[in-house]
Amino acid sequence: MASKTLNVLAIFAHPDDLSFFCSGTLAKWAEQEHKIYAICVTSGNVGTLRTDLKMEEVAKMREKELRAANEILGVKETLILGYPDGGFINAPELREKLVYYVRKYKADRVVTFDPWVAYEVHPDHLVVGRMASEAAAFAAFPLLYPEQIREGVEPYACSEVWFMGLLGHPPNCFVDISQTLEKKVRAALKFEATLTLLARLFAPNIDPTRVTSEDLKTLSKHADTLLRFMASTIGEKVKLKAAEAFFVQKTLPGHFDNFQQIMLEMLGNPPEPPKIC
Repeated sequence: MASKTLNVLAIFAHPDDLSFFCSGTLAKWAEQEHKIYAICVTSGNVGTLRTDLKMEEVAKMREKELRAANEILGVKETLILGYPDGGFINAPELREKLVYYVRKYKADRVVTFDPWVAYEVHPDHLVVGRMASEAAAFAAFPLLYPEQIREGVEPYACSEVWFMGLLGHPPNCFVDISQTLEKKVRAALKFEATLTLLARLFAPNIDPTRVTSEDLKTLSKHADTLLRFMASTIGEKVKLKAAEAFFVQKTLPGHFDNFQQIMLEMLGNPPEPPKIC
């Protein structure tokens, strides 16, 4: 067991977002007996190319997949806020909700998207990453959303934000997931809706609007290979068999604790070498 049990809050836009980028790390932290909470902001209700499904059916399908995957990873609690998929998120409203959950769960570590990554076209990723980051930095202020405090949810100073996936800055932290890679793969393969959506990436000859059971087996094999390749390729950079990469920022009230880092980079000094976290 780790010396200190942390409360980790993963905040993401769509049910499958954790699977490719940080599920091996979440599984590792859960095995170390940290408490892992997951908040999926949207229902993911447009995440298909099939024309025979309604939005409500897609949302139910993806929720079922998410809960099955998170059970494998050891996530303690999974919440789905139910915002519509595809760029219709009320950002100020979302920030208030996320501040509430940072306080409620006493989140020491928030894992989310990097909202400053270049050429990210999906507005959900950008809004969720930005509001999650702000929630982590602002949850400590007692005069912000005081009605939450009156309801018994006290201010809480989150210690750090871990940006996952596509990054706007070189990663400064690598996590060895060689012992949890199998859980990552098993969890990711629960997302059958995602596999069909990515058919053109894995198997261009498969029609994503009409995927058969045999096609799904083929897509699962391709996804398995891709996940293992990604983990080993990232790991090679720091001499690990399998890894996931993050850009980690410590937090101060209302800020990141990065003033020295930004100044050094502005003056042309290279960043510190990444750490194995």
